[in-house]
Amino acid sequence: MSPWFALGLAPALQPWGLIGAGAATVVEAKLSSWESFLALFFYCVLASASYLAMEIYTAFRPDRSQTFLTSARTWIDAHTEQAIIVGSLLLGIWLIGDSLYLIT
Repeated sequence: MSPWFALGLAPALQPWGLIGAGAATVVEAKLSSWESFLALFFYCVLASASYLAMEIYTAFRPDRSQTFLTSARTWIDAHTEQAIIVGSLLLGIWLIGDSLYLIT
């Protein structure tokens, strides 16, 4: 994958779209109390916890994190196609099931 293709593809593959969809669903639920807004805040923090964990780990243990993140990137590079196929398959099955539910 070229750097330009990755730059164009990255915004579409970040989980922020899923976080936004989840937040929109929660907000659509007519939040009326501060507890509901607090739950929405914690949902967004939990949804981005993997990024926060990597950033904190890198800040406090730069040498160990470099080794870990290099091995994680190697694993991701070796399994990208399988992850895309499985993710697309699961999303497709869910969309078909949701559509069938709405039809019936």
